[in-house]
Amino acid sequence: MNDVVRTHPNRELHVVIDNLNIHKNEAARRWLNRHPQVRFHYTPTPASWLNLIECFFSILGKQGLAHSVQRSKQDLKKLLRRFLANYNETCNPFTWTKGPEQLQRIIETTNEYQAVHPRKSRRRTAKPKKAIL
Repeated sequence: MNDVVRTHPNRELHVVIDNLNIHKNEAARRWLNRHPQVRFHYTPTPASWLNLIECFFSILGKQGLAHSVQRSKQDLKKLLRRFLANYNETCNPFTWTKGPEQLQRIIETTNEYQAVHPRKSRRRTAKPKKAIL
């Protein structure tokens, strides 16, 4: 991150970060205080970057791999390279549809609901064993 700040010293930088515990991290807060041109934006926990990867693999499965048969690793590799080349030419940037205030409200509302309505633990029941005949 320091390299990016040095490379763009007079630019306001916005960094999207997966919502781990970095926003609670004292070292991160001190670093942000020393770099006021940098703004961190945190993805809400249910919208982590892994969800975006899942979306990509869903697209790959439906558009690239569905109804296709590869008879070798080389054939699969060629198919994937063609798919990625085409995807990179036709894809669009991800556009956030909700601002940080709306996302924060959703998170707070969800937390309030979960505090009032805690999840009931589901006990697993042992399946009856089948008799061996």
